[in-house]
Amino acid sequence: MKIRLPEFRSTPVRVFTVAGATILFLVFLFRTPDLHPFLFLLGLDRGIALANPHNPDVFFAIGEHSFGQGRTYDTLKAEKAYLKALELRPDFLEAHYQLGRVYFIQGRFHPALVEIMTVLRLDPEFKKAYYMYGLISGYQMNYDEAVYGFSEFIKRDDFNWAGYNDLAWIYFQKGDYEKTRDTAKKGLKRAEKNPWLQNIYGTALMNLGETEEARESFRIALRATESMTPEQWGGAYPGNDPRTYAQGLEQMRAAIEHNLELLEYQP
Repeated sequence: MKIRLPEFRSTPVRVFTVAGATILFLVFLFRTPDLHPFLFLLGLDRGIALANPHNPDVFFAIGEHSFGQGRTYDTLKAEKAYLKALELRPDFLEAHYQLGRVYFIQGRFHPALVEIMTVLRLDPEFKKAYYMYGLISGYQMNYDEAVYGFSEFIKRDDFNWAGYNDLAWIYFQKGDYEKTRDTAKKGLKRAEKNPWLQNIYGTALMNLGETEEARESFRIALRATESMTPEQWGGAYPGNDPRTYAQGLEQMRAAIEHNLELLEYQP
């Protein structure tokens, strides 16, 4: 009797070889940092995380992609990514800073302040942290601490108009219109036609009874916003949802127009 041997088939081996090669190729892609921006655009950040479970820089990049630097905007996803980065590298300054900004955007001011103070403990010259310290303190209505934060930021970045603008905002909240005016005026030497500075400067002048000067300041501010795009407006608010930029710009224009209307009732 002849024994019939089973026919040898090589297809499964070839399939396994192709599948294995594909997996190796994907792992190579996910572990190549230069390719990560492209993979983020394809929505493959989960694959990147799985291929790099112990790399804090990868998780930080995922956080950045989810927090206004990619095609998605998801603060919860960004929070999770920054926390993972900090789990892997506890002294990761930028991750602490960005996590603090995420908490601030979420309205969670206490944990935001904890993160920012951690940054300043690790590096007292991390200037952006002083700005965030001032901003968070201002929203907590802790105005003296806010003055400290913005003043320390200005000491380290004298040419950034945002520090002067927000310090003027704090003085306005405190009811000190002269300091509001003087601070905004210093900022305007750095950015003469900046609509934020012109608006806070005009508001201070209006409250000091300097009506004509206030009117001119508001007009400059309004003209600046009329030629501004939502993207340009959003550039002053990094970390905010890009979908709110157009609405924010319209609200700013409406506020300036309202200030001009108020001047009509001034003696």
